[in-house]
Amino acid sequence: MTTKIRLALPFIFLLLLTAVVLDLANPFFDAPARDGGFFLYAGDQILDGKIPYRDFWDSKGPGIFYINALGLLIGGGSRWGGWLVEFAFIFGALCLLYYTLSKRWGVGAGLFGSLLAGLGLRVALGYGNYTEEYALLFNAAGLTLFLSMVDVERNYWKYLWVGAFFGLSFTFRANNIGGLVAVLGAVFLFYMPKRHFLEALRIILAALAGFAIPLILWMLYFAVPGVAGEMINASILFNFSYAAAKEREWLDIFGGLGRYGMGWVGWFTLAAWFVLVFRMLVSFVQRKVSVFETFLLVWFPVEILLSNLSGRNFTHYYISWTLAVGVYSAFLFAEAWQAAFRIHPLEGFGENAGAMLTLALGIALFAFFPSTPGRYIDSFGGGEYPDPVSAYIRDNSQPGDLLLTWYPEMGVNFMADRASPVKYVYYPLFLDGSLTKEIESRYLEDLMKTPPQLILDCSRTVDAIPSLDPVTREIQYDIPGVKKKMYIQPGMDEVFEFVQANYQIENTIDECLIFRLKTD
Repeated sequence: MTTKIRLALPFIFLLLLTAVVLDLANPFFDAPARDGGFFLYAGDQILDGKIPYRDFWDSKGPGIFYINALGLLIGGGSRWGGWLVEFAFIFGALCLLYYTLSKRWGVGAGLFGSLLAGLGLRVALGYGNYTEEYALLFNAAGLTLFLSMVDVERNYWKYLWVGAFFGLSFTFRANNIGGLVAVLGAVFLFYMPKRHFLEALRIILAALAGFAIPLILWMLYFAVPGVAGEMINASILFNFSYAAAKEREWLDIFGGLGRYGMGWVGWFTLAAWFVLVFRMLVSFVQRKVSVFETFLLVWFPVEILLSNLSGRNFTHYYISWTLAVGVYSAFLFAEAWQAAFRIHPLEGFGENAGAMLTLALGIALFAFFPSTPGRYIDSFGGGEYPDPVSAYIRDNSQPGDLLLTWYPEMGVNFMADRASPVKYVYYPLFLDGSLTKEIESRYLEDLMKTPPQLILDCSRTVDAIPSLDPVTREIQYDIPGVKKKMYIQPGMDEVFEFVQANYQIENTIDECLIFRLKTD
């Protein structure tokens, strides 16, 4: 086996691992999930000349909207273009992760850490196209740069770049910056006891300056259409009210280590963190504590906290753990290797041993996920899932008609290629404390000023909001416990009255009611 092939094998393995990670996100087999469907809709609206926060609204940073626009542009409007962008971002993140781990702990640790990161990501990713997912590439770039110079002082320009990469990540979702928080925390905890105040301050200021650059650029971009303030309010300030809007127990922060997170991979990472704590105690006694160890001590607890700030345990929140899973798993592998063989793991794997391990892991992937190759073969040719609801709407309306989705499944708007009449498409699902009078008033104004030709009411599929149909609504209310768990907003009666006066039920597909605007 030639040297070039041996060097290429780990990246071929990472390519296969990425395909396994994105298996469920294959556009051929399923409709997009609710969040991913909205982001596709947002990207499509951008390509139609619409502006985020002015023409449509969500509490996410602008990065996710424009990355979806890029994917649709590449795919000519097809979801496969977005899937290719997802693939490139995840593959890039895994490659950077493997490079960093193998440099520090050797090929074996690099492969092991990357494998567990991929397996954990597959569990958390589901149907894909989430804000946390794209941020992994920028976080991986920032961490790679930080870990390459972690024991070297006065790299202020590099710290500026570390901050800039995490700043890009922040513009996808505010909770994505656990790595930067850990970097700054590690610098503070490492330098302050040594009374190196100026050194710590310079590093922290350099990183924060870099972090601010992407945000400033986005503010300048949105200042042109006059919505820079809206962007800041939606993507940053609104999330404070969202996080405070739900009562929760202190133990909720460990939700990701239960049934909502990465399963056994999360528990394995926690075990590795406890080993790290023991290792750091030994280093502390020996007075050999490093910035790297301090960073690892802080990092995983920070990720756990940030992924649970809202108190709402959605599985995709734990995508942000992926890089930490890889690093802590590789650390544990290296510690176990050194304990077993009394040599540093960098010296434990020759080129041939690394190649054999890579081949073995590649075969194991196919053994544990035997259906994945067949699913990709079936989807060869680029077809997309034929959603029956979207097909009906597309076939029974005109291209310029508006569609309101009640229980906001914006993926239907995207697949049917019908715009929504309202700016605040998520109005029915706002939490108490985060819904403002302006949001509700604007929703009602948009709905009544530009009545959609069709309304899709899928509330019975979830029972999270009351149906627009009074008969269906009474059925929901009669089910014990359902009404108590519903989001019932103050202005919903106005919506119900407007729909009853102006719409009639035309069809029912998969428990979804389709209302059509009356013509008389």
